[in-house]
Amino acid sequence: MLRKTGVWMLLVGAVAACTDAGPSEPDDSIGLQAHIYISAALDIMEFNSVRRYEIDWTAFREETFAEAAGIMTIPETYPVIVSALERIDDGHSFFQEPVSSAPPAAGDAPSAALVDEIGYLDVPAFSGGGEDGDSLALLYHGLIEAVDTIAVQTCRWVVDLRGNTGGNMWPMIAGVGPILGEDTVGFFVDPDSVFRAWTYAEGEARINDSPVNAAIPAYALEAPGPLVAVLTDSLTASSGEAVAVAFRGRDGARSFGQPTWGLSTANAPFLLDDGAVIFLTVSTMVDRAGVVYGGELAPDELVMGEKTGDPQTDEVLEAALTWLSAQSCA
Repeated sequence: MLRKTGVWMLLVGAVAACTDAGPSEPDDSIGLQAHIYISAALDIMEFNSVRRYEIDWTAFREETFAEAAGIMTIPETYPVIVSALERIDDGHSFFQEPVSSAPPAAGDAPSAALVDEIGYLDVPAFSGGGEDGDSLALLYHGLIEAVDTIAVQTCRWVVDLRGNTGGNMWPMIAGVGPILGEDTVGFFVDPDSVFRAWTYAEGEARINDSPVNAAIPAYALEAPGPLVAVLTDSLTASSGEAVAVAFRGRDGARSFGQPTWGLSTANAPFLLDDGAVIFLTVSTMVDRAGVVYGGELAPDELVMGEKTGDPQTDEVLEAALTWLSAQSCA
């Protein structure tokens, strides 16, 4: 069963586990290495958490070290760190024990089709990055081009995010870019009100104008700025929610389905000395209109029903197609 704490990171770049706080006073009931390790983890949380101004960190540290009484080794600290992250209560942070190799890029393959002269793009979860992310973005562009160049030119699209539990948002943003359109499409905001912009342009998904993943060569729709129906459900989470946020406030876009999972926040990875990683929630998603999220995204039209991909049995898809068919293209 998927846990909310198991969704992959959104932010770019690993961050070393170091701060200016210095170690806490050693506790004789805790092994020195274990104490240093827990102190480093707590420093990361105190200075980077999205809730850093809401928590009494002196009391938080006291409770954590009380829980760690009798621990001598670093591996024994892992449950204590997990417990501390749970007490931060942001719903998204999690701890990953050291692994011998990076996890594989996971997720189902995206797909596209033409349904009643309306383009349909299924956007599943994806956890890869780097070259794998670029390859995924390019695959999306190829799928979109294949639909867009079928005999009829379409100015209406469905972007289906149902079941997308997250992963890496940047290949997804770059991938749906031809439908999304070139623009600043969202932001992260931290507790100090510092904004970091998400942009799609020329096949690239960018944060503060720095490219992250890209489809090269990029595809541009025959009819740019299409009408778009975005489909979500209770499994649309984290990076899946980021893609949904990117369409919020966009002219000609409307959402259908059920509210999302409620992880519309951003995690950053912090590497500990033994290779373990704290994925800590550090900021909140904001759409292009300035609406701040942090929880679930409610659709414009609440429609119940299971995802089947067949308009005859998929009530959410049917509602989206009905709305799109009634709209006039520019």
